[in-house]
Amino acid sequence: YPRASEQGVRLKTLLATYARSGGKNAAVLLHSQQGGARLLGELGRAAQLERNRRDGTRGVPARVLPMALWHTASTGLELWLTAIAYGASQVWVLLTDEEDPQYRQALQEQIAVAQAILSGLGFAGQHILLLQARDARDLAALDRDLQAPPAQSVARSASFAVQADKRATLGLALDHLMAQAPTRSGVISLPGAGSPLGALAINKDSCTLCLSCVSACPASALQDNPLAPQLRFIEKNCVQCGLCVSTCPEKSLTLLPQLNLAPQRNEPVLLNEAKPYACVRCSKPFGTIKAIEAMLGKLAGHSMFQGAALERLKMCGDCRVIDIHSASNEARITDL
Repeated sequence: YPRASEQGVRLKTLLATYARSGGKNAAVLLHSQQGGARLLGELGRAAQLERNRRDGTRGVPARVLPMALWHTASTGLELWLTAIAYGASQVWVLLTDEEDPQYRQALQEQIAVAQAILSGLGFAGQHILLLQARDARDLAALDRDLQAPPAQSVARSASFAVQADKRATLGLALDHLMAQAPTRSGVISLPGAGSPLGALAINKDSCTLCLSCVSACPASALQDNPLAPQLRFIEKNCVQCGLCVSTCPEKSLTLLPQLNLAPQRNEPVLLNEAKPYACVRCSKPFGTIKAIEAMLGKLAGHSMFQGAALERLKMCGDCRVIDIHSASNEARITDL
């Protein structure tokens, strides 16, 4: 609360109004409605008391635009980058003693990812900053942070609307930032903790193309090919959840937190492929040579897979059923 679309409208209106009034280098200051608002009020009163001192507290600069939130962790990577795409020079998140330490750690991880993206795109300066102030004694340090020099902003502000889906909003913000970026090629390495963007590295020697990872992927980043034993990957869809890594029985996958600036991040790329295994009875392809050979090697010494039973593992599903019902030495349910 409020909804992401409502926060987006507030953000766009705030920055657009400031720009139409002749304002430059806007810095959005996100704070809570209770503790954050109280600290900013104390900062303003301290500035009035010391307005005649040259080295005294100066209060919130004119370019800083405070924006109250129900909770400081209610915004994240997608809205911070949207603010930069809307024309903000910086986004600052003010924390007080209201928030639990877990929120602070999560915000720090997300800020590290956001700043790595903006720096990798060539935007100069510190764009995203986490400010911490518990009481009036921290106001001096807070004042120094608020007086920080502006960072490089986009040449043209974005016009897209914030979507209800975070991933959709993040994609729109990244597309605009890439179009406006001084650096528009290459791959940006991102911090491993908290990154929702990235690719996958695969060990082709150990991968058997069992496709367990395809079933586990919640974002359709991993896909198979119904016509051939192939594993394909769409980097734009990957949320770096790690389910594919933990599901892979061969431990062949590794997460790569990164942002690929090439157009290929939106397209399926081939991660691995293998030759299909042909059924020894009907020659129909099923599975892969590596997967079937690995299964045969693991079960060859098992008492339940000797002779004809082991041979059936080389057959497709249909031929296995036919072979079982046509074998004279098999026990039948009617006999039992």
